[in-house]
Amino acid sequence: GESMKFGDKLIELRKKNGYSQEELAEKLGVSRQSVSKWESNNTYPETDKIVQIANLFDCSMDDLINDKVTDVESSLRKNKNNIEKIWKSLLEFITNTVEMFSKMNFSQGLKCILELVILTILLNIGGSILCGSAANVIANIFSFLSDERVSLIREILKSVFHLVWFIIAIIVIVHTFKIRHLNGYEKDKKVKEEKEMKENNNKTEKTTTTSQTINTTTNKPAEFLGTLAQIVIIFIKFFAFWILVGTVFSTIGLVVASIIVLAHIPVHILFLWIAILLIASSVISSQIIGVLISFIFDRKINIVSNIILFISCVIVCGLSIGMIAITASKINYITDKSPFNPTTETINIEYKENLVIESHGDGLSNSYVYIIDNEMADNQITASREIDKKYYKMSNYETTMDEMPVIKVSQVDNGNPRAFYNLFIKNLKKNKIYTFGEYGEDPLIIKANEDTINKLIENQKKLFLIEEERQDNQINVIVHQDKVYFPHGLEGKYNAIDDTITYDVDDYSCKKEIESTKYGERIIYTCDYKEEEEE
Repeated sequence: GESMKFGDKLIELRKKNGYSQEELAEKLGVSRQSVSKWESNNTYPETDKIVQIANLFDCSMDDLINDKVTDVESSLRKNKNNIEKIWKSLLEFITNTVEMFSKMNFSQGLKCILELVILTILLNIGGSILCGSAANVIANIFSFLSDERVSLIREILKSVFHLVWFIIAIIVIVHTFKIRHLNGYEKDKKVKEEKEMKENNNKTEKTTTTSQTINTTTNKPAEFLGTLAQIVIIFIKFFAFWILVGTVFSTIGLVVASIIVLAHIPVHILFLWIAILLIASSVISSQIIGVLISFIFDRKINIVSNIILFISCVIVCGLSIGMIAITASKINYITDKSPFNPTTETINIEYKENLVIESHGDGLSNSYVYIIDNEMADNQITASREIDKKYYKMSNYETTMDEMPVIKVSQVDNGNPRAFYNLFIKNLKKNKIYTFGEYGEDPLIIKANEDTINKLIENQKKLFLIEEERQDNQINVIVHQDKVYFPHGLEGKYNAIDDTITYDVDDYSCKKEIESTKYGERIIYTCDYKEEEEE
Protein backbone atom coordinates (compact mmCIF):
# COMPACT_ATOMS: atom_id res chain seq x y z
CA GLY A 1 0.00 0.00 0.00
CA GLU A 2 0.93 3.69 -0.05
CA SER A 3 3.43 4.96 2.50
CA MET A 4 2.17 6.93 5.48
CA LYS A 5 4.26 9.74 6.89
CA PHE A 6 4.90 10.45 10.56
CA GLY A 7 2.68 13.58 10.61
CA ASP A 8 -0.31 11.67 9.21
CA LYS A 9 0.12 8.93 11.81
CA LEU A 10 0.36 11.52 14.58
CA ILE A 11 -2.92 13.15 13.45
CA GLU A 12 -4.64 9.75 13.38
CA LEU A 13 -3.40 8.75 16.86
CA ARG A 14 -4.16 12.17 18.38
CA LYS A 15 -7.75 12.19 17.11
CA LYS A 16 -8.25 8.54 18.00
CA ASN A 17 -7.34 9.32 21.63
CA GLY A 18 -9.41 12.51 21.75
CA TYR A 19 -6.57 15.02 22.15
CA SER A 20 -6.48 18.51 20.67
CA GLN A 21 -3.15 19.90 19.42
CA GLU A 22 -2.96 22.06 22.58
CA GLU A 23 -3.57 19.06 24.89
CA LEU A 24 -0.99 16.91 23.10
CA ALA A 25 1.54 19.75 23.18
CA GLU A 26 0.98 20.17 26.94
CA LYS A 27 1.56 16.46 27.58
CA LEU A 28 4.78 16.49 25.54
CA GLY A 29 6.04 19.78 26.99
CA VAL A 30 6.20 21.60 23.65
CA SER A 31 4.29 24.42 21.92
CA ARG A 32 1.16 23.89 19.85
CA GLN A 33 3.07 25.24 16.82
CA SER A 34 5.60 22.41 17.17
CA VAL A 35 2.80 19.79 17.06
CA SER A 36 1.28 21.56 14.06
CA LYS A 37 4.61 21.47 12.23
CA TRP A 38 5.06 17.76 13.00
CA GLU A 39 1.57 16.95 11.69
CA SER A 40 2.19 18.90 8.48
CA ASN A 41 5.41 16.91 8.00
CA ASN A 42 7.43 20.13 7.92
CA THR A 43 9.66 19.01 10.82
CA TYR A 44 10.35 15.87 12.86
CA PRO A 45 10.42 15.81 16.67
CA GLU A 46 13.59 15.01 18.55
CA THR A 47 14.26 11.41 19.52
CA ASP A 48 13.17 11.84 23.12
CA LYS A 49 9.84 13.34 21.98
CA ILE A 50 9.28 10.40 19.61
CA VAL A 51 9.82 8.11 22.61
CA GLN A 52 7.29 10.14 24.63
CA ILE A 53 4.75 9.92 21.80
CA ALA A 54 5.27 6.16 21.52
CA ASN A 55 4.75 5.76 25.29
CA LEU A 56 1.71 8.06 25.29
CA PHE A 57 -0.08 6.21 22.50
CA ASP A 58 1.23 2.76 23.53
CA CYS A 59 2.91 1.94 20.21
CA SER A 60 6.48 1.34 19.07
CA MET A 61 8.89 3.89 17.64
CA ASP A 62 9.10 1.84 14.46
CA ASP A 63 5.31 2.20 14.00
CA LEU A 64 5.77 5.99 14.07
CA ILE A 65 8.90 6.63 12.00
CA ASN A 66 8.68 3.73 9.50
CA ASP A 67 6.74 5.05 6.50
CA LYS A 68 5.98 1.47 5.40
CA VAL A 69 3.73 0.97 8.46
CA THR A 70 0.40 2.39 7.26
CA ASP A 71 -2.07 0.99 9.84
CA VAL A 72 -0.95 2.40 13.18
CA GLU A 73 -4.28 1.54 14.87
CA SER A 74 -3.89 -2.14 13.90
CA SER A 75 -0.37 -2.10 15.30
CA LEU A 76 -1.72 -0.43 18.46
CA ARG A 77 -4.33 -3.17 18.94
CA LYS A 78 -1.66 -5.78 18.41
CA ASN A 79 0.54 -4.18 21.04
CA LYS A 80 -2.32 -3.91 23.52
CA ASN A 81 -3.14 -7.58 23.17
CA ASN A 82 0.48 -8.65 23.26
CA ILE A 83 0.84 -11.15 26.12
CA GLU A 84 4.61 -10.99 25.78
CA LYS A 85 4.51 -7.26 26.50
CA ILE A 86 2.43 -7.80 29.64
CA TRP A 87 4.80 -10.56 30.75
CA LYS A 88 7.82 -8.28 30.22
CA SER A 89 6.07 -5.58 32.23
CA LEU A 90 5.56 -8.03 35.10
CA LEU A 91 9.19 -9.18 34.96
CA GLU A 92 10.38 -5.57 34.89
CA PHE A 93 8.22 -4.81 37.94
CA ILE A 94 9.68 -7.80 39.81
CA THR A 95 13.25 -6.92 38.76
CA ASN A 96 12.95 -3.32 39.92
CA THR A 97 11.35 -4.46 43.20
CA VAL A 98 14.19 -6.89 43.95
CA GLU A 99 16.81 -4.27 43.05
CA MET A 100 15.10 -1.67 45.22
CA PHE A 101 14.98 -3.93 48.30
CA SER A 102 18.60 -4.98 47.78
CA LYS A 103 19.70 -1.34 47.95
CA MET A 104 17.50 -0.43 50.95
CA ASN A 105 18.86 -0.39 54.48
CA PHE A 106 17.11 -2.46 57.16
CA SER A 107 14.90 0.33 58.54
CA GLN A 108 13.75 1.39 55.07
CA GLY A 109 12.87 -2.17 54.08
CA LEU A 110 11.05 -2.80 57.38
CA LYS A 111 9.01 0.40 57.01
CA CYS A 112 7.96 -0.58 53.48
CA ILE A 113 6.95 -4.10 54.53
CA LEU A 114 5.01 -2.85 57.59
CA GLU A 115 3.03 -0.42 55.42
CA LEU A 116 2.06 -3.23 53.05
CA VAL A 117 1.16 -5.58 55.95
CA ILE A 118 -1.09 -2.95 57.57
CA LEU A 119 -2.74 -2.20 54.21
CA THR A 120 -3.28 -5.94 53.63
CA ILE A 121 -4.92 -6.37 57.07
CA LEU A 122 -7.24 -3.39 56.50
CA LEU A 123 -8.23 -4.66 53.05
CA ASN A 124 -8.86 -8.14 54.46
CA ILE A 125 -11.13 -6.81 57.22
CA GLY A 126 -12.97 -4.50 54.83
CA GLY A 127 -13.31 -7.24 52.23
CA SER A 128 -14.74 -9.74 54.72
CA ILE A 129 -17.38 -7.25 55.87
CA LEU A 130 -18.30 -6.03 52.37
CA CYS A 131 -18.33 -9.47 50.72
CA GLY A 132 -20.38 -11.05 53.50
CA SER A 133 -22.88 -8.17 53.61
CA ALA A 134 -23.26 -8.01 49.82
CA ALA A 135 -23.75 -11.80 49.58
CA ASN A 136 -26.43 -11.72 52.32
CA VAL A 137 -28.29 -8.80 50.74
CA ILE A 138 -28.39 -10.36 47.26
CA ALA A 139 -29.18 -13.87 48.61
CA ASN A 140 -32.17 -12.43 50.52
CA ILE A 141 -33.67 -11.41 47.17
CA PHE A 142 -34.11 -15.16 46.52
CA SER A 143 -35.88 -15.74 49.87
CA PHE A 144 -38.83 -17.25 47.99
CA LEU A 145 -36.62 -20.32 47.37
CA SER A 146 -35.88 -23.02 49.93
CA ASP A 147 -33.41 -22.28 52.74
CA GLU A 148 -30.91 -24.77 51.26
CA ARG A 149 -30.92 -23.02 47.87
CA VAL A 150 -30.67 -19.56 49.42
CA SER A 151 -27.73 -20.80 51.50
CA LEU A 152 -26.07 -22.24 48.37
CA ILE A 153 -26.57 -18.94 46.49
CA ARG A 154 -25.11 -17.07 49.45
CA GLU A 155 -21.99 -19.26 49.54
CA ILE A 156 -21.48 -18.97 45.76
CA LEU A 157 -21.82 -15.18 45.93
CA LYS A 158 -19.38 -15.02 48.85
CA SER A 159 -16.83 -17.04 46.87
CA VAL A 160 -17.18 -14.85 43.79
CA PHE A 161 -17.09 -11.61 45.81
CA HIS A 162 -14.01 -12.77 47.73
CA LEU A 163 -12.27 -13.64 44.43
CA VAL A 164 -13.08 -10.19 43.00
CA TRP A 165 -12.00 -8.52 46.24
CA PHE A 166 -8.74 -10.54 46.22
CA ILE A 167 -7.93 -9.17 42.77
CA ILE A 168 -8.87 -5.64 43.87
CA ALA A 169 -6.68 -6.02 46.97
CA ILE A 170 -3.70 -7.13 44.85
CA ILE A 171 -4.15 -4.11 42.58
CA VAL A 172 -4.43 -1.72 45.54
CA ILE A 173 -1.44 -3.21 47.40
CA VAL A 174 0.86 -3.40 44.37
CA HIS A 175 -0.15 0.02 43.03
CA THR A 176 0.25 1.60 46.49
CA PHE A 177 3.72 -0.01 46.75
CA LYS A 178 4.57 1.29 43.30
CA ILE A 179 3.49 4.86 44.06
CA ARG A 180 4.91 4.99 47.59
CA HIS A 181 8.27 3.31 46.95
CA LEU A 182 9.04 1.86 43.52
CA ASN A 183 8.38 5.00 41.45
CA GLY A 184 10.91 6.94 43.55
CA TYR A 185 13.54 4.23 43.06
CA GLU A 186 12.85 4.10 39.30
CA LYS A 187 13.12 7.90 39.08
CA ASP A 188 16.49 7.87 40.87
CA LYS A 189 17.62 5.02 38.64
CA LYS A 190 16.62 6.96 35.54
CA VAL A 191 18.49 10.09 36.72
CA LYS A 192 21.66 8.05 37.32
CA GLU A 193 21.38 6.38 33.90
CA GLU A 194 20.91 9.73 32.16
CA LYS A 195 23.90 11.14 34.04
CA GLU A 196 26.05 8.22 32.89
CA MET A 197 24.83 8.60 29.30
CA LYS A 198 25.87 12.28 29.22
CA GLU A 199 29.44 11.25 29.88
CA ASN A 200 29.55 9.25 26.63
CA ASN A 201 30.02 10.69 23.14
CA ASN A 202 27.00 12.09 21.28
CA LYS A 203 26.38 9.05 19.09
CA THR A 204 26.56 6.60 21.95
CA GLU A 205 24.47 8.99 24.06
CA LYS A 206 21.65 9.06 21.47
CA THR A 207 21.60 5.30 21.08
CA THR A 208 21.76 4.64 24.80
CA THR A 209 19.17 7.30 25.56
CA THR A 210 16.73 5.80 23.09
CA SER A 211 17.28 2.28 24.40
CA GLN A 212 17.08 3.24 28.08
CA THR A 213 14.10 5.56 27.70
CA ILE A 214 12.02 2.97 25.93
CA ASN A 215 12.58 0.50 28.74
CA THR A 216 12.07 2.98 31.59
CA THR A 217 8.82 2.61 33.46
CA THR A 218 6.55 5.65 33.12
CA ASN A 219 4.20 6.94 35.77
CA LYS A 220 1.40 4.80 34.31
CA PRO A 221 0.38 1.69 36.31
CA ALA A 222 2.20 -1.48 35.27
CA GLU A 223 0.48 -3.19 32.34
CA PHE A 224 -0.28 -6.41 34.22
CA LEU A 225 -2.08 -4.31 36.87
CA GLY A 226 -4.19 -2.78 34.12
CA THR A 227 -5.15 -6.25 32.92
CA LEU A 228 -6.20 -7.32 36.43
CA ALA A 229 -8.16 -4.09 36.79
CA GLN A 230 -10.04 -4.82 33.57
CA ILE A 231 -11.00 -8.28 34.88
CA VAL A 232 -12.32 -6.75 38.09
CA ILE A 233 -14.28 -4.11 36.17
CA ILE A 234 -15.90 -6.83 34.05
CA PHE A 235 -16.98 -8.69 37.22
CA ILE A 236 -18.32 -5.52 38.81
CA LYS A 237 -20.21 -4.57 35.66
CA PHE A 238 -21.73 -8.06 35.52
CA PHE A 239 -23.17 -7.70 39.02
CA ALA A 240 -24.13 -4.08 38.33
CA PHE A 241 -26.19 -5.32 35.37
CA TRP A 242 -28.27 -7.62 37.59
CA ILE A 243 -28.71 -4.87 40.16
CA LEU A 244 -29.87 -2.68 37.26
CA VAL A 245 -32.46 -5.28 36.22
CA GLY A 246 -33.82 -5.50 39.78
CA THR A 247 -33.89 -1.71 40.10
CA VAL A 248 -35.79 -1.35 36.81
CA PHE A 249 -38.52 -3.71 38.03
CA SER A 250 -38.61 -1.91 41.40
CA THR A 251 -39.00 1.43 39.64
CA ILE A 252 -41.83 0.10 37.49
CA GLY A 253 -43.54 -1.15 40.65
CA LEU A 254 -43.11 2.23 42.35
CA VAL A 255 -44.53 4.07 39.33
CA VAL A 256 -47.57 1.75 39.13
CA ALA A 257 -48.12 2.08 42.89
CA SER A 258 -47.87 5.89 42.58
CA ILE A 259 -50.57 5.94 39.89
CA ILE A 260 -52.88 3.73 42.00
CA VAL A 261 -52.36 5.82 45.14
CA LEU A 262 -52.86 9.10 43.25
CA ALA A 263 -56.29 7.84 42.18
CA HIS A 264 -57.21 7.42 45.87
CA ILE A 265 -56.35 10.97 46.98
CA PRO A 266 -60.09 11.98 47.00
CA VAL A 267 -60.71 9.21 49.57
CA HIS A 268 -58.32 10.54 52.24
CA ILE A 269 -55.43 13.00 52.48
CA LEU A 270 -53.25 10.11 53.73
CA PHE A 271 -52.96 8.93 50.11
CA LEU A 272 -51.49 12.32 49.09
CA TRP A 273 -48.51 11.87 51.39
CA ILE A 274 -48.11 8.23 50.36
CA ALA A 275 -48.14 9.30 46.69
CA ILE A 276 -45.45 11.94 47.33
CA LEU A 277 -43.31 9.33 49.10
CA LEU A 278 -43.70 6.88 46.20
CA ILE A 279 -42.95 9.52 43.55
CA ALA A 280 -39.80 10.68 45.39
CA SER A 281 -38.74 7.04 45.78
CA SER A 282 -39.32 6.51 42.04
CA VAL A 283 -37.03 9.45 41.24
CA ILE A 284 -34.30 8.05 43.52
CA SER A 285 -34.70 4.63 41.90
CA SER A 286 -34.47 6.24 38.43
CA GLN A 287 -31.27 8.00 39.50
CA ILE A 288 -29.80 4.66 40.55
CA ILE A 289 -30.71 3.27 37.11
CA GLY A 290 -28.97 6.22 35.45
CA VAL A 291 -25.81 5.78 37.52
CA LEU A 292 -25.71 2.03 36.81
CA ILE A 293 -26.21 2.57 33.06
CA SER A 294 -23.48 5.22 33.04
CA PHE A 295 -21.12 2.85 34.86
CA ILE A 296 -21.89 -0.20 32.69
CA PHE A 297 -21.64 1.67 29.37
CA ASP A 298 -18.89 4.14 30.43
CA ARG A 299 -21.01 7.26 30.04
CA LYS A 300 -20.47 10.55 31.83
CA ILE A 301 -22.97 11.83 34.43
CA ASN A 302 -23.46 15.23 36.00
CA ILE A 303 -22.42 14.41 39.55
CA VAL A 304 -23.41 17.75 41.11
CA SER A 305 -26.96 17.84 39.71
CA ASN A 306 -27.49 14.17 40.61
CA ILE A 307 -26.36 14.73 44.19
CA ILE A 308 -28.64 17.78 44.55
CA LEU A 309 -31.62 15.84 43.16
CA PHE A 310 -30.88 12.83 45.37
CA ILE A 311 -30.65 14.93 48.56
CA SER A 312 -33.86 16.77 47.61
CA CYS A 313 -35.72 13.48 47.13
CA VAL A 314 -34.42 12.11 50.43
CA ILE A 315 -35.68 15.24 52.20
CA VAL A 316 -39.08 14.89 50.50
CA CYS A 317 -39.23 11.20 51.54
CA GLY A 318 -38.47 12.14 55.15
CA LEU A 319 -41.12 14.88 55.22
CA SER A 320 -43.75 12.66 53.60
CA ILE A 321 -43.05 9.84 56.07
CA GLY A 322 -43.53 12.34 58.90
CA MET A 323 -46.84 13.54 57.43
CA ILE A 324 -48.00 9.93 56.93
CA ALA A 325 -47.30 9.22 60.61
CA ILE A 326 -49.14 12.38 61.75
CA THR A 327 -52.13 11.75 59.49
CA ALA A 328 -52.35 8.06 60.42
CA SER A 329 -52.30 8.94 64.13
CA LYS A 330 -55.51 10.97 63.68
CA ILE A 331 -57.45 8.04 62.19
CA ASN A 332 -59.86 6.18 64.49
CA TYR A 333 -58.90 2.49 64.73
CA ILE A 334 -61.93 0.39 65.69
CA THR A 335 -61.95 -3.32 66.58
CA ASP A 336 -65.67 -3.95 67.12
CA LYS A 337 -67.81 -6.09 64.83
CA SER A 338 -70.18 -3.40 63.61
CA PRO A 339 -69.14 -3.67 59.95
CA PHE A 340 -70.05 -7.36 59.86
CA ASN A 341 -73.28 -9.27 59.56
CA PRO A 342 -72.34 -12.73 60.83
CA THR A 343 -74.36 -15.86 60.24
CA THR A 344 -73.72 -19.42 61.36
CA GLU A 345 -71.68 -21.60 58.97
CA THR A 346 -71.30 -25.29 59.72
CA ILE A 347 -69.12 -28.12 58.47
CA ASN A 348 -69.69 -31.84 59.06
CA ILE A 349 -66.96 -34.05 60.50
CA GLU A 350 -66.90 -37.84 60.89
CA TYR A 351 -65.47 -39.11 64.16
CA LYS A 352 -62.58 -41.54 64.15
CA GLU A 353 -60.58 -43.01 67.01
CA ASN A 354 -58.32 -40.53 68.89
CA LEU A 355 -59.64 -37.60 66.81
CA VAL A 356 -58.90 -34.04 67.97
CA ILE A 357 -60.69 -30.99 66.54
CA GLU A 358 -58.62 -27.80 66.69
CA SER A 359 -59.53 -24.20 65.88
CA HIS A 360 -56.80 -22.98 63.54
CA GLY A 361 -55.68 -19.70 61.99
CA ASP A 362 -54.54 -16.19 62.89
CA GLY A 363 -56.90 -14.30 65.16
CA LEU A 364 -58.99 -17.40 65.99
CA SER A 365 -59.92 -18.27 69.53
CA ASN A 366 -58.51 -21.12 71.63
CA SER A 367 -61.97 -21.49 73.15
CA TYR A 368 -64.40 -24.33 72.37
CA VAL A 369 -68.05 -24.90 73.20
CA TYR A 370 -69.16 -28.55 73.10
CA ILE A 371 -72.93 -28.94 72.84
CA ILE A 372 -74.46 -32.32 73.65
CA ASP A 373 -77.11 -33.55 71.20
CA ASN A 374 -77.90 -37.20 71.93
CA GLU A 375 -80.03 -37.49 68.81
CA MET A 376 -76.86 -37.40 66.71
CA ALA A 377 -75.13 -40.66 65.67
CA ASP A 378 -71.89 -41.76 67.33
CA ASN A 379 -69.67 -40.79 64.39
CA GLN A 380 -71.53 -37.58 63.56
CA ILE A 381 -69.98 -34.18 64.49
CA THR A 382 -70.66 -30.61 63.38
CA ALA A 383 -68.34 -27.63 63.85
CA SER A 384 -69.76 -24.14 63.41
CA ARG A 385 -68.78 -20.51 63.81
CA GLU A 386 -70.46 -17.13 63.43
CA ILE A 387 -68.89 -15.51 60.35
CA ASP A 388 -69.80 -12.95 57.71
CA LYS A 389 -69.97 -14.95 54.50
CA LYS A 390 -69.38 -11.79 52.49
CA TYR A 391 -65.80 -11.79 53.72
CA TYR A 392 -65.01 -15.23 55.16
CA LYS A 393 -65.69 -18.93 54.78
CA MET A 394 -65.06 -22.06 56.86
CA SER A 395 -62.28 -24.41 55.87
CA ASN A 396 -60.84 -27.58 57.35
CA TYR A 397 -58.02 -30.01 56.69
CA GLU A 398 -56.71 -33.16 58.33
CA THR A 399 -53.21 -33.64 59.77
CA THR A 400 -51.52 -35.44 62.66
CA MET A 401 -50.02 -34.19 65.92
CA ASP A 402 -47.94 -36.55 68.05
CA GLU A 403 -49.40 -39.49 66.09
CA MET A 404 -53.00 -38.40 66.80
CA PRO A 405 -55.37 -37.46 63.94
CA VAL A 406 -56.26 -33.76 64.04
CA ILE A 407 -58.83 -31.83 62.03
CA LYS A 408 -57.99 -28.14 61.95
CA VAL A 409 -61.01 -25.89 61.40
CA SER A 410 -60.06 -22.51 59.93
CA GLN A 411 -61.73 -19.26 59.04
CA VAL A 412 -60.27 -17.99 55.73
CA ASP A 413 -60.92 -15.21 53.25
CA ASN A 414 -63.63 -16.16 50.81
CA GLY A 415 -61.59 -15.05 47.80
CA ASN A 416 -63.38 -11.71 47.45
CA PRO A 417 -60.67 -9.06 48.11
CA ARG A 418 -62.85 -6.37 46.56
CA ALA A 419 -65.28 -6.72 49.48
CA PHE A 420 -62.48 -5.94 51.96
CA TYR A 421 -61.30 -3.09 49.72
CA ASN A 422 -64.78 -1.54 49.54
CA LEU A 423 -65.17 -1.87 53.32
CA PHE A 424 -61.77 -0.25 53.89
CA ILE A 425 -62.44 2.68 51.52
CA LYS A 426 -65.99 3.24 52.83
CA ASN A 427 -64.81 3.57 56.42
CA LEU A 428 -61.60 5.49 55.64
CA LYS A 429 -63.73 8.25 54.12
CA LYS A 430 -65.22 8.53 57.62
CA ASN A 431 -61.67 8.61 59.06
CA LYS A 432 -62.11 5.09 60.47
CA ILE A 433 -60.19 1.84 60.03
CA TYR A 434 -61.53 -1.48 61.28
CA THR A 435 -58.68 -3.76 62.31
CA PHE A 436 -60.80 -6.98 62.32
CA GLY A 437 -58.92 -7.90 65.50
CA GLU A 438 -61.86 -9.18 67.54
CA TYR A 439 -63.71 -10.76 64.67
CA GLY A 440 -63.23 -14.51 64.62
CA GLU A 441 -62.37 -14.74 68.32
CA ASP A 442 -65.69 -16.35 69.17
CA PRO A 443 -65.33 -19.97 70.29
CA LEU A 444 -65.63 -22.86 67.88
CA ILE A 445 -68.96 -24.63 68.50
CA ILE A 446 -68.74 -28.43 68.30
CA LYS A 447 -71.94 -30.49 68.47
CA ALA A 448 -72.19 -34.28 68.92
CA ASN A 449 -73.74 -36.85 71.28
CA GLU A 450 -72.46 -37.03 74.85
CA ASP A 451 -70.29 -40.11 74.34
CA THR A 452 -68.55 -38.63 71.28
CA ILE A 453 -68.00 -35.28 73.03
CA ASN A 454 -66.43 -36.99 76.05
CA LYS A 455 -64.07 -38.84 73.70
CA LEU A 456 -63.16 -35.61 71.88
CA ILE A 457 -62.37 -33.86 75.18
CA GLU A 458 -60.31 -36.81 76.48
CA ASN A 459 -58.38 -36.85 73.19
CA GLN A 460 -57.80 -33.12 73.52
CA LYS A 461 -56.40 -33.61 77.04
CA LYS A 462 -53.68 -35.90 75.61
CA LEU A 463 -52.29 -32.97 73.65
CA PHE A 464 -53.19 -29.89 75.70
CA LEU A 465 -53.72 -28.63 79.22
CA ILE A 466 -57.31 -27.38 79.24
CA GLU A 467 -59.74 -25.53 81.48
CA GLU A 468 -63.13 -27.24 81.50
CA GLU A 469 -66.56 -25.98 82.67
CA ARG A 470 -69.73 -28.09 82.38
CA GLN A 471 -73.23 -26.56 82.27
CA ASP A 472 -76.15 -28.90 81.56
CA ASN A 473 -75.78 -29.89 77.92
CA GLN A 474 -72.88 -27.55 77.27
CA ILE A 475 -69.16 -27.90 78.07
CA ASN A 476 -66.90 -24.85 77.75
CA VAL A 477 -63.21 -25.60 77.12
CA ILE A 478 -60.23 -23.23 76.95
CA VAL A 479 -56.86 -24.57 75.71
CA HIS A 480 -53.90 -23.10 77.62
CA GLN A 481 -50.71 -24.92 76.52
CA ASP A 482 -49.24 -28.16 75.19
CA LYS A 483 -49.39 -31.01 77.68
CA VAL A 484 -45.99 -32.44 76.66
CA TYR A 485 -42.84 -30.30 76.48
CA PHE A 486 -39.34 -31.12 75.16
CA PRO A 487 -36.87 -28.40 76.34
CA HIS A 488 -33.99 -29.59 74.13
CA GLY A 489 -35.87 -31.09 71.22
CA LEU A 490 -36.45 -34.75 70.45
CA GLU A 491 -34.44 -37.11 68.24
CA GLY A 492 -37.47 -39.24 67.53
CA LYS A 493 -41.28 -39.36 67.61
CA TYR A 494 -43.62 -38.88 70.52
CA ASN A 495 -46.84 -40.90 70.57
CA ALA A 496 -49.50 -39.09 72.63
CA ILE A 497 -51.94 -42.02 72.37
CA ASP A 498 -49.91 -44.25 74.69
CA ASP A 499 -47.28 -41.74 75.93
CA THR A 500 -44.28 -43.47 74.32
CA ILE A 501 -41.21 -42.28 72.43
CA THR A 502 -39.57 -43.90 69.39
CA TYR A 503 -35.96 -42.82 68.91
CA ASP A 504 -34.45 -42.08 65.50
CA VAL A 505 -30.83 -42.44 66.64
CA ASP A 506 -28.97 -44.90 68.84
CA ASP A 507 -27.68 -43.95 72.31
CA TYR A 508 -30.43 -41.38 72.78
CA SER A 509 -32.92 -41.28 75.61
CA CYS A 510 -35.38 -38.98 77.40
CA LYS A 511 -36.04 -38.61 81.10
CA LYS A 512 -39.69 -38.01 82.05
CA GLU A 513 -40.69 -35.47 84.72
CA ILE A 514 -44.13 -34.36 85.93
CA GLU A 515 -44.89 -30.69 86.63
CA SER A 516 -48.07 -29.68 88.45
CA THR A 517 -49.90 -26.68 86.97
CA LYS A 518 -53.17 -24.89 87.60
CA TYR A 519 -54.74 -26.81 84.72
CA GLY A 520 -53.32 -30.27 85.40
CA GLU A 521 -50.10 -32.22 85.19
CA ARG A 522 -47.62 -31.28 82.49
CA ILE A 523 -45.13 -33.84 81.18
CA ILE A 524 -41.54 -32.67 80.56
CA TYR A 525 -39.11 -34.91 78.67
CA THR A 526 -35.42 -34.00 78.97
CA CYS A 527 -33.70 -35.76 76.08
CA ASP A 528 -29.98 -36.27 75.50
CA TYR A 529 -27.37 -38.82 74.44
CA LYS A 530 -26.89 -41.64 76.91
CA GLU A 531 -23.14 -41.14 77.36
CA GLU A 532 -23.61 -37.44 78.16
CA GLU A 533 -26.48 -38.29 80.48
CA GLU A 534 -24.35 -40.81 82.38
CA GLU A 535 -21.61 -38.21 82.84
